[in-house]
Amino acid sequence: MSKLILPDYNNSICNIFNEELSVFGIENNGKKIGIDLKSGKKTSLLFIDGFGWNLYLNTKYFTNFKKVKASSVFPSSTDTASISLVSGLNPGMHGVIGYKAFLKLTGAIVKPLENTYASAPHINNLLSHIEKLSDMIKIKTIFNALSKKKIRSLVITPSFTVNSSFSSLIFSGATELIGYENIWDAFYIYRKALENDSIKFIHFYIPYVDTLEHMYGYENMEVKEAAEYILKKTAELNAGKKTNTIITADHGHKKVNKIIDLRKDKKLIKKLEIPPYGDTRAPLFRSRYEITKDLERYPMKVFNKNERELLLGKINKDIEDTLPDYFGAAEEDFGFTFSYRLNKKEVKNKNEPLSNHGGLSNDEMEVPIITI
Repeated sequence: MSKLILPDYNNSICNIFNEELSVFGIENNGKKIGIDLKSGKKTSLLFIDGFGWNLYLNTKYFTNFKKVKASSVFPSSTDTASISLVSGLNPGMHGVIGYKAFLKLTGAIVKPLENTYASAPHINNLLSHIEKLSDMIKIKTIFNALSKKKIRSLVITPSFTVNSSFSSLIFSGATELIGYENIWDAFYIYRKALENDSIKFIHFYIPYVDTLEHMYGYENMEVKEAAEYILKKTAELNAGKKTNTIITADHGHKKVNKIIDLRKDKKLIKKLEIPPYGDTRAPLFRSRYEITKDLERYPMKVFNKNERELLLGKINKDIEDTLPDYFGAAEEDFGFTFSYRLNKKEVKNKNEPLSNHGGLSNDEMEVPIITI
């Protein structure tokens, strides 16, 4: 059974940023975790969405590579973790907390990954009429740091993400972004980039493992095969090359069998400033009232405002008032939902994922950092 664990920001995906800076001789005082990287070498980072330690442990390549078990961030969500990975900032410093995040400048709960409001369909882009995420959220990325040193970087990412507002935020400063159509196209681009001596840093994002986990569950055979294919292909392409290669993830997955609709709790909703937000496994709440007992009736571990740093790390005082007052971490196989739409038929037609993430279980929080 999965246990709940707190993020460890001294041994997390945030620290990869400091390792990358050191490779290129860029001074920094950030915490490192001692992964095996050689100074001055071309470096590539493969970011496999959803590739948790629990999945890696069950692949046939587990014993093949040097690896360390590291911590994700809280919430263990793709947008929160993606920003931390490229900036080295813990969530308390960058302020994007969860898949459905409260951004004060928009006056709304939004989905940063999709640049839209929480109630809008996936294909929408409603926030584009306000301003770019990079204008609302201020971070300095690894690409910004490399650009200042005139070091050429390349981002390889799915075509549908290349021109997104979220990409403009996390890939700010990259020399070039190239989109791909499928995994074979992606590895062709990656191979050509490894052969190009002028490119010194490659960031390669792969979403497919996470997509399959949501659809079929993280214990599904095809999920494991997808992960093994990526590991095998990466090792083959880097065989004999004088390149630092890092493979890591944003989070793992946890099977979710029971979904609780918080919209039905009228008493709780009346005490909230805005509706619940965050993630299925990490519901977040803003309230002027003491609502700990209201939340403890549910299968979740509850953290209050005074415990923020346990979850988010050091807090940026400039964004402190935008952070939640209460944090929930789902226990066992539970998840939580809250629909922002008034059309009940639309809500009923939505299928919940078979496995999910965002919470504090070791399945969700533990990820590998592999070096080749």
